[in-house]
Amino acid sequence: MSFSQEEREAESALLTRVKESDRDAFELLFQKYYAMLYRVVFYKLRDQGLAEDIAQDAFLKFWVHRDRIKPELSFFPYVEKMARNLVLDHFKRENVRTKHRDHVQRLVDVPPGKPDEAVQLGQLEGRIRQVVVHDLPDKCRTIFLLSRVEGLSNPEIAEALSISRKTVENQLYNALKVLRKKCAVHLR
Repeated sequence: MSFSQEEREAESALLTRVKESDRDAFELLFQKYYAMLYRVVFYKLRDQGLAEDIAQDAFLKFWVHRDRIKPELSFFPYVEKMARNLVLDHFKRENVRTKHRDHVQRLVDVPPGKPDEAVQLGQLEGRIRQVVVHDLPDKCRTIFLLSRVEGLSNPEIAEALSISRKTVENQLYNALKVLRKKCAVHLR
């Protein structure tokens, strides 16, 4: 993407204003580049809702870190790199979820003729239920159940509970940490 000198100077002026916390300048950058960033992210993910979330998160991250802006540099490559990193983070989380799901599925698929493993699995499931009900804080329990029992995605949970996706991720992380600690004896 090449700009004329005049366009480059106008963008640099906008970036200087954003660095000074000018919301109107940020809005102008958002309006100018959001659709383009969305298309780049959608091309990588092929998921409309997730692409929208990541493109918006990239702009939000840009705003949060506006004090680091270098107005002499082009805006779009900077925000595109932020989005690309968010996409990579998404794929890493999905990889961890898949591994977790596969591990749980292996625990559930007890081969016939191994009744002791079935008993151990039953004990583990009972302990997990007990920990979820008695040891997780209300908000954490709700998010965990929506994710693991109802099968909702993090963006769906965030929207349903009117909280940020990051809050959902943090609560799920905390729930799993508590479960690992409280169920450690059953996982050996």
